[in-house]
Amino acid sequence: MWTSRPIIGAGAGESVIDATGLANGIFVDGFHHAGLNNVTIAGFTIKNAQFEGILVVSASDVTIRDNHIVDNDKSSGLLFTGVATGCPGQPAFETDETGDCGGALHLIGTVHSIVSGNLISGNADGVLISDETSESRDNLLIHNTVKNNPLECGIVLASHPPVGSSAPFFAPHFGVDHNTVAENISTGNGVQIGGSGVGLFSDGNGPGRVSDNVIIRNELTGNGLGGVALHTHVGPAFGAPADNMDGNKIIGNSIAGNLADTFDTATPGRVGIRYQ
Repeated sequence: MWTSRPIIGAGAGESVIDATGLANGIFVDGFHHAGLNNVTIAGFTIKNAQFEGILVVSASDVTIRDNHIVDNDKSSGLLFTGVATGCPGQPAFETDETGDCGGALHLIGTVHSIVSGNLISGNADGVLISDETSESRDNLLIHNTVKNNPLECGIVLASHPPVGSSAPFFAPHFGVDHNTVAENISTGNGVQIGGSGVGLFSDGNGPGRVSDNVIIRNELTGNGLGGVALHTHVGPAFGAPADNMDGNKIIGNSIAGNLADTFDTATPGRVGIRYQ
């Protein structure tokens, strides 16, 4: 069991982690250190990482609060790479970044963790919670401002193939479930390629599981393919196993001015909530 002490800066205006040339600004590595828990990261500006500003893998009880996570994903140059299974140089456990290199903050196989009060801007995408190494569950995202991340969604809950699994149909995914996304501002994201304010996605190669999550009282405006998007990308129509997208709740959100979906699930006009 690995227990970490807090990493506390003097405030985002005072303590800067410039990760130029590095994969990440901060990497909380429970993948190689089993049982890693009780980590706090607060009071920093984290910028210029090649991939994610903050990457958390297979850890529990992590708190990420009051940071500015800005201008990361430098390896993509904020251009969609087109790489189907991650970006060159990323770890093998990041099995499906689909060209955006992980975004500003990526939680993989993370449980009972809190992301609050952060400003996340100028990255490829904002916050990604996924399940390549283990189940991601019972996490809380609250009071964050996620804006102007042009390649993907502001906040994403996505089920990806387990590390070590192989095509054509990957092993059952661990699942992204029982997470709460509450009282965040997600605006101006995904306008270059197509991303929503909040996205709940499964790749359809699993079966995947994104279930029993709560999206509540968020402000979701001016994003690229809807305020909230729920997509299972392949599924039985293509001979793949069905995904589990059951039990998700979308409650009391302010949704306005989001753009039309112009890609594989195209809509005839602007869209607030899109289920496909």
